Amino acid sequence: MAVTPIYTEHFVLTKMTAGDGDKYFRLSNNANVMKYVTGYSLNREESDNMLKSFLEEYGMDTYLGRYLIEDRHSGELIGAAKLDRVGSAIEIGYRVMEEFWGKGVATEIATGLIRFSKNVLHARDVIAFVNVNNIASIRVLEKAGMINTELIEDLDEVKYRFNYSPKNTFPMKKVLYIILGLVALALIAAFIMPKDYAVEREIVVNKPKAEVFEYLKSLKSQNDWSVWGRRDPNMVKTFSGNDGTVGFVSMWEGNDEVGKGEQEITKIDEGRRIDTQLRFMKPFESTSDAYMITEGIDSTSTRVRWGFTGKMPIPMNVMLPFMNMEESIGKDFQDGLTNLKGILEKQ
Repeated sequence: MAVTPIYTEHFVLTKMTAGDGDKYFRLSNNANVMKYVTGYSLNREESDNMLKSFLEEYGMDTYLGRYLIEDRHSGELIGAAKLDRVGSAIEIGYRVMEEFWGKGVATEIATGLIRFSKNVLHARDVIAFVNVNNIASIRVLEKAGMINTELIEDLDEVKYRFNYSPKNTFPMKKVLYIILGLVALALIAAFIMPKDYAVEREIVVNKPKAEVFEYLKSLKSQNDWSVWGRRDPNMVKTFSGNDGTVGFVSMWEGNDEVGKGEQEITKIDEGRRIDTQLRFMKPFESTSDAYMITEGIDSTSTRVRWGFTGKMPIPMNVMLPFMNMEESIGKDFQDGLTNLKGILEKQ
């Protein structure tokens, strides 16, 4: 099983390894951070032993275990998090570096862990335990949609058990029944309607395949020919990694038309195909897989195929027939390829 990082809007959670001793010590050496864990700051030996015990509890082939929390763009250490299994429930937990307290970091992490536990781990219940005196964490869990369900008196700690329970904003039974009926109809329609979507366009570029492929590998070059980049001249672009290699990430944030998201190179079949993953964050969250394929026609011309595929989850897939992605996105793809052809053939 491939365990990939967990992303929130501002942070990335990466499974801890034995090589993270220095980072974990920065966190565990702070008495305030460790107040409700051990009650005191750890020295290096104690910190390494604690990290070792975490790593022995779960292997690297499961999402359960401990994670480092880092800033998605700067790589700055933010804290640590955990995903544990307690019976049929998933327990979440987190610790945040003291300099980030009171900035909404913990709430974003808790919300992200709950969403991941529900959507990816398919947890029947998501729980958390918090010391009764840890007022800040109690408020964080409440903001994340969790409710206090039990007081637990252990020998060395008195704590609350919190369970995730989305608030019902429709208290009137009659209104609730109407909404449930509408939801049922939507779900029936969703199960009937298609869930997958795919768009592909192609063009012939009068340039050798090697030259075309080398240009396409650069995500930064897409700014020159993609139609979306031209729809917001003030769009902010940031990058992470080495362009043209697996793992390179291009991030953008712009107006309402282009939204916010990122694209990562996930695979390169040298001279033939480049695969990327598109992760949209605004105006709504979704993930799609994109690809570009080059096929040599002769020594001086190349066919370029550009497409993307995705799956619209139930019940959002009921919108697919109205979105007409083949026409709207297809036109953008064709216009982008036309721009690409013009740029390459002028070189």
